[in-house]
Amino acid sequence: MLDKKKIALYSLISISGWIFAAYLMFMHLHNDRTLINDKITENAYNIVSQSLQDKKTDQEIVAQMQLWFADGWTAQTGSVTTICDNDRSKFKQILSDSSITTICRLHI
Repeated sequence: MLDKKKIALYSLISISGWIFAAYLMFMHLHNDRTLINDKITENAYNIVSQSLQDKKTDQEIVAQMQLWFADGWTAQTGSVTTICDNDRSKFKQILSDSSITTICRLHI
């Protein structure tokens, strides 16, 4: 029969394997979520930035987005909502932080 030290050692090895497998699964899921989030916002950002290509200042961009929400432009407003809900940092390429906050309040 096995002595207590060997049983403890085998138990530790078994448990460490399960913990390592759980860690690998968590990291895989985290990487998948990050990739999906990036791809979701990539298309939305392309729609918004293409629609705003002639706007240069934050005020012009905010005014244009207010018009979109007022008139119900679904492609643009849906894209703004998607970016606000998933990754607001995408807007930092074209807007300041205060304008991002203003825009993300528009879709509420």
